[in-house]
Amino acid sequence: METSTNDYNFSLFKPGSPYGRKSRNLIVTLVIIWFVSVFGFQLLLLLFEKPTPEKALITFESVWENVKTGKASEQEKKDFVNALVAVAGKSSLKPANRIVLDNVLTWAVFDMVSDSEKVILSAQINELAGIRAKLADAKGMEYTTLKSDLSRVKASINAIANERTGIDSTNNKEAILPYNLNDENKDLSAADMEALPEIMKLYLTHNQSFLTDARILGFPFHYFYTAEFLLILFVSLCLIYSIRTTQLQKKFSIKEE
Repeated sequence: METSTNDYNFSLFKPGSPYGRKSRNLIVTLVIIWFVSVFGFQLLLLLFEKPTPEKALITFESVWENVKTGKASEQEKKDFVNALVAVAGKSSLKPANRIVLDNVLTWAVFDMVSDSEKVILSAQINELAGIRAKLADAKGMEYTTLKSDLSRVKASINAIANERTGIDSTNNKEAILPYNLNDENKDLSAADMEALPEIMKLYLTHNQSFLTDARILGFPFHYFYTAEFLLILFVSLCLIYSIRTTQLQKKFSIKEE
């Protein structure tokens, strides 16, 4: 039996033929599957998430009171600085929070070095800032020279700070510390002392659940689901739509002109 072209050119919202209604139902079904797969998983993450502190936050909270009151041991001061650097290295740090963190980190590091080292450290930090300012417009040999000077000054700062603060030279904390020190050390303001615990909690607390802790094929489950599975699902739905549409066209004797 031959059908008219109106049977093939259906309306999604007001299908006028059995083929049109079947195609509409197929599209709606596949869209619902995609919608539930994407947003349903996000809802599950929200339902089961639990705020979980990083190890650095636990360390910070255990030593903060002693540091603030001047009763901290040398090891507690080292733990404090390392916890601060763990936050200082985060790219998501807001400018206002970074200022507070730099003030506290500078105060903590300068408190752990001798008076003579404070003078040297201050000069080196100031030199580092000058080199970084010049790098933005430098080209050719000037850029190469400035990069060499940058490495030299950073190494000098780390030579003083690492031993005193317990910064591990084998991880990226050594690279972070010099960029987060002020050349002028100031006493902590009441505002900085009040703001610091909330800043640390903000950047060192993450929402976790069994959906984020579980692993599949070596990836955290939530990463695998969103980055891999949803992509595979989308391609599969496209394939299902293509196969099912071909079947419907054969069933209703639809021929594309």
